[in-house]
Amino acid sequence: MISTYVIKFLKKQFIKGLKKTGGRCSLGRVTVRGLGGGNKTNYRVIDFYRRLNQYGMVMSVLYDPNRTCKLGLILFENSLSSFILIQKHLKVKSVLYMGSYIEDKNDEIKNGYSMPLFYMPLFSVLSNIEFKPFIGNSICRAASTSCLLIGKTQGKGILKLNSK
Repeated sequence: MISTYVIKFLKKQFIKGLKKTGGRCSLGRVTVRGLGGGNKTNYRVIDFYRRLNQYGMVMSVLYDPNRTCKLGLILFENSLSSFILIQKHLKVKSVLYMGSYIEDKNDEIKNGYSMPLFYMPLFSVLSNIEFKPFIGNSICRAASTSCLLIGKTQGKGILKLNSK
């Protein structure tokens, strides 16, 4: 079992400070008045690509002050780690697969897996979706948002979004 000290070290690895502008533009002139001071803010660096072709375990679920959704600290089989946007029902010690292909096509696809739409079964619930490969997640990134894969055509998928 991994100790809490190791988890704290892994968390600090992905936290960077955000620099404030004080209302100044690229030339250094004040363009927006009244901006200044405030608390220091930290930015959590998130892996939006998820292309390691490995299984990973959720070590902790974190609150992110910059986003509405929760973050998960993932530790992979090769001892790499990263923050990801986590889906609704994932808990600590859940095992996730992240990659661009899956070796065993008969393997059950579970909640939180990351792979191309070609391998996903129809009517599966998806989140953090890319428009084009290797661009990064574009749709359904906020807290408790998802869409439904209702069809597949030649190299494309048809998604049903939750619009009211």
